[in-house]
Amino acid sequence: MLSTMLAVTILSKGKTTTVTLPARKAGQALVRVERVGICSTDLALLKGYTDFKGIPGHEFAGVVIESSDHKLIGKRVTSSINFSANQENSSGHSAKHDPDRSALGIRGWDGAMAEYLVVPESALIELPDSISFAEGAMLEPLAAGIHAIDALPEGDTPILLIGDGRLAQLIARVALARGETVHVSGSNREKMDRLKAVGAQILSLKESHHVRYHRIIEASGSPSGLNSAINNAAPKATIILKSTIESDFACDMSTVVVNELKLIGSRCGDLNAAMELVASGKVEVDDLIDGVYPLRDAQQAFHAATIPENIKIQIAPHNAI
Repeated sequence: MLSTMLAVTILSKGKTTTVTLPARKAGQALVRVERVGICSTDLALLKGYTDFKGIPGHEFAGVVIESSDHKLIGKRVTSSINFSANQENSSGHSAKHDPDRSALGIRGWDGAMAEYLVVPESALIELPDSISFAEGAMLEPLAAGIHAIDALPEGDTPILLIGDGRLAQLIARVALARGETVHVSGSNREKMDRLKAVGAQILSLKESHHVRYHRIIEASGSPSGLNSAINNAAPKATIILKSTIESDFACDMSTVVVNELKLIGSRCGDLNAAMELVASGKVEVDDLIDGVYPLRDAQQAFHAATIPENIKIQIAPHNAI
């Protein structure tokens, strides 16, 4: 095994550079990264969103090449992204609220935009042969979409989805697969056309100003998204918030109080649930991948990820399909 590898770091400003191969400790696995996706968090980290300076990337799939558990070696895997302080229960939902947690490629733990990465064995999720590496690297954002829908109250009224980007596309597909009616308010025509093609109903500007909804998911990634959700909410509506905004912004909290609205934050979801949806064919994700780049061309990949019409850009460190 070599002592160095290629990787992208925040310090390198998204350029591919040579770094030391991560050292695996007991209870951890060394994974060869085959696919890793670029998401809005990665783009924000490059702009200084947090003080993290390591290797970004948390949407990945790969193959275990070293592990304390010999049964894991050779397995095709992805992993949860939140690791508890003791790393022993990193597959559970409690890890994401551990105040001392690490977050893969985001907080205190180098991520997957590299040839190899180390993760706790307890965080690994084995991929079935029916799921490609490209699809495996889409499971983390898909799980986040599932989690947002699960937080909504049950009902027979349409879901208003605010946003048309990476996460919104996945949320719509999950909701539609469950038989929900989805109304979408967005701004990019090409992205809206993609949502319409899978069965979502597109709101006109007039409709978005006059229709009121009891179930809303805000996934616009924009400071205006929350206020749009509040303005479109019926009294006692539930609003699920997916956007994490870098800067402070004004919010109409008076209407929240007067209309007794319920605001619920939503983060990571169940990777196994996401894997089941993809493996069963109920939700397709690979058609949302608009470009795949070798690791040496990471800067071009990041640029492609900023093009508004693109949904998901992935990097293939070992050129896997």
